[in-house]
Amino acid sequence: MENNKLEHIRHSLAHLLGASIMELYPGSNITLGPAIDNGFYYDVDVKGKITDADLEKIENKMKELIKTWGSFEKKVLTKEEALKMFAGNVYKEELINGIAEKGEEITIYTSGQFSDLCRGGHADNMKEIKDGSFKVDRVAGAYWRGDEKNKMLTRVYGLAFETKEELEAYLLQQEEAGKRDHRKLGKELKLFMISEEVGKGLPLWLPNGAFIRHQLEDYMYKKELANDYKYVYTPVLTHKNLYETSGHLAHYREDMYSPIEIEGEEYYLKPMNCPHHHMIYRNSPYSYKELPLRLAEFGLCHRFERSGVLTGLIRARCFTQNDSHIYCAKSDLKKEMLAVLKLFKEVYDDFDIKNYWYR
Repeated sequence: MENNKLEHIRHSLAHLLGASIMELYPGSNITLGPAIDNGFYYDVDVKGKITDADLEKIENKMKELIKTWGSFEKKVLTKEEALKMFAGNVYKEELINGIAEKGEEITIYTSGQFSDLCRGGHADNMKEIKDGSFKVDRVAGAYWRGDEKNKMLTRVYGLAFETKEELEAYLLQQEEAGKRDHRKLGKELKLFMISEEVGKGLPLWLPNGAFIRHQLEDYMYKKELANDYKYVYTPVLTHKNLYETSGHLAHYREDMYSPIEIEGEEYYLKPMNCPHHHMIYRNSPYSYKELPLRLAEFGLCHRFERSGVLTGLIRARCFTQNDSHIYCAKSDLKKEMLAVLKLFKEVYDDFDIKNYWYR
């Protein structure tokens, strides 16, 4: 199936999902429901509560409604008509006002008894969608328009493929991947843990994991020394002046922890190693004969990741970066870039990592 055709089917199923939720949870406010890589979702300010136990009920309602749906009918509305149609839904009202401010066309699409504010891109006919080719998958939380200052909405995800067989193959693949989830293996093999008493996103390395981590660090330490990298250590706590100079406070503040006041001055936990390495480079004058200078560090960093995105060791609030910065003449830039890529390839080959690409 052509990608855009499958995307249109997934978008159409998002409409169907929104319609099903509205029937099952009257008084709810629907917001946005796009297609995504493996299916679709809809964000809803739901009247009541949707849990994983409700997913089968929602899916059954979709299967019931799809029998009454056909093609999608487009209609252009004025701002006033659209606001009247979605009166009481503050999310749709915000979208309508935003579209009108841009001078763009306001359109709705209708299939069955359900109409939604939409730009288009739907299946030619809902009857093209094969039985068993979609599934309501999971429920999560999502802030309106991705802004944590806004209300938390309920996001219901669905999966959709061209055929039932493709959906089943995807579900089997996900089941197998789940068996290899690093969080599951971390617990079974006693590699690391997360403690609520210590805090969310702050991993504790257990003896087995600490041993593996030490081996990895030792491997990289020797590998980088052999490539003429010089190792340094930098503190996890830094005066705010450095981050004002580097621009982190102006551009990265929301991803940093709140300042710590020490003797009337503000300090921050280090979110990255770059400014500190630059200070080391700036500390001494270097002759062109001493360049390139390659600084490396296993640098402990802290970033304020929102609790909704924390994922074991993949997204954490405290982590160690095997980080380096290279200071060189412009004439050496190409050579240094190629050397870095060669180093990456050597490491990936040693660990039999094949599925990667450079940007």
